[in-house]
Order: sequence, then structure tokens, then C-alpha cells
Amino acid sequence: MEEEKEVVMLAQALREGTYRHGAYRYFTIHEPKKRLVAAAPFRDRVVHHAVVRMIEPFFDKGFIEDSFACRTGKGTHAALRRCAEFTKRYPYALKCDVTKYFPSIDHQILLGLLRRRVADERVMKLIEEILASHSDVIEREWNGDDLLEVSLRPRGLPIGNLTSQFFANVYLNELDHYVKHGLRVRGYVRYVDDFILFDDNRMRLREYGQAIRSKLKELRLSINPDKYRLLPCRLGVDFVGFVCFANGRRKLRAANARAYQKKLKQKLWLAGRGLLPMAKVSESARAWVAHAAHAQSWGLRRELFSHI
Repeated sequence: MEEEKEVVMLAQALREGTYRHGAYRYFTIHEPKKRLVAAAPFRDRVVHHAVVRMIEPFFDKGFIEDSFACRTGKGTHAALRRCAEFTKRYPYALKCDVTKYFPSIDHQILLGLLRRRVADERVMKLIEEILASHSDVIEREWNGDDLLEVSLRPRGLPIGNLTSQFFANVYLNELDHYVKHGLRVRGYVRYVDDFILFDDNRMRLREYGQAIRSKLKELRLSINPDKYRLLPCRLGVDFVGFVCFANGRRKLRAANARAYQKKLKQKLWLAGRGLLPMAKVSESARAWVAHAAHAQSWGLRRELFSHI
């Protein structure tokens, strides 16, 4: 009942142009790694979904085929299959990751990218209100920029918003088209800020890496040096929680298996004390088994569940 009232009041605020985004509730999660997640109030989540539903069709048709995150018909397993295909086709891979991607997204650049396809000023006002509801402070120097200007430019998308996931795709779509049409790289796959280039020539991949650094700098982003790897595909390419090998073999990332084992033990402990229905534990186990089955993981699955 309260939610219905909120929706009615929200509709009125949107009609009258008086809508203002509410405050977030922030909390930290630790899997798969430590992240600060922002939970928006119910009424604002309604607006997030409405905005994405309105503008997504205009953008999605401009995304490349090999961008797999948060898109209908895509996802991690589709990204895995594409990565496995390239790993078998090419001898070398360049693995890249953007440093602090969500906190680094520049609001001014993002709004410029959105305005290319969103002509309705009312929708843009909503987007501006959503972006203004959260910003991150990142200490970073940019050559050629006035440091005061850089410090005042708002940046950052809150992890947890549906709009953040969609805007993140819009932002790196610039990189996707540069790689595919500017550099003419055939072997390329991206999932959020994790992307891989494949080629027959090791030196050419090094050149691509330098060009990508320059392109990302235009977007006020940088490559994470700790996750920048140029490697032979025969040694295995780590992507979306799996490792793909040139011979077609796929392996589940060991850290992911350990993390699920820990989670399973916690669920079993809660179930044993009547704090969690056993059906929920079984549901979780079945989902993880279906996920792990995308790799050659029979032995791992048997070992993991042997004590139950």
C-alpha cells in the first residue's frame, strides 16, 4: 500500500518537474571482491528502470556484438563462449581492465554521449538528476588539464543502480567502436570494464595496448597495470570467472570455487540451525553447478559436494 502511494506521488512529481532523487543507503560487499554498493530508495529505483526502458533501444542497436554485460541475450556465459572461440583461433591475447571504472566515469563526458541519441530534454533532466545524486572523489592528474577544474568535475556511478550498469555500457561503447573500427581488431570481447584483444602477432597487440591507453585517456580512464597481461593463449586466458585454453579446455577459476565452497558451508550452517530452508541451499547449489558446468569441472564439483 505504501509503495502504491509512493508511485502516485512520484508520478505527480515527474509531471510537475519537481522530482528530486533521494539519499542512498551504502553498504559493503566482499564477493567477488570488496565493493561499496549504493541502494537507492524504492521510488528512485522505479525512475531508474523507467529511464533505461525508454532509452535502451536507441543505444543497444549501436553496441557491438562482442559487448556482453547487462544486455538481453548476452551475459557471462555468452561472453565465455566468445572468449573460448577467440582463444582457439588466435595464439596471443592482451587482457586489460580499467582502473576503478565506475568511480572514474566522468559525468560531463557521459552526458555528452547520452545527448547524441536522447533528444527529449525531460528525459535528459531526469538523467542529470540521477547522476547528480552520487559522485566519487578520485585523486588523479590529467596532462593538459587545469588541476582545479579536474577536482571540481563530478564523476562516478553508484554500483547498484540499473542506470549505472547501462551508462557504463554507453561510456565504453566509445572504446568498443575504436577497437573494432579504428584499430580493426577482429578478436575482441568485453564484459563491463574487463576486455581482451586477440591477434596472431604479439608486437601488434603491444601497439594496440598503447593506442587503447590513449583512447581511454580521452575518456579520463586508465588501464589497471596490475591486470594488464600479454600472454600466449595456450597458457590460458582468464575471463568472467573461467580460464579458456587454446586446446578448447575450460577451467573454473580456483578463487571462484573456493568462494562458493565458503558460501555453501555458511548456508549449510544456517540450515542446520533452522535459520535457512534447505530448499534454498539446494536451489543455490543447483545454480552453481549449472554455472560450473560451463567448464570441465566434474572432479571439482564432485569434491565440493562429497561431504554433503
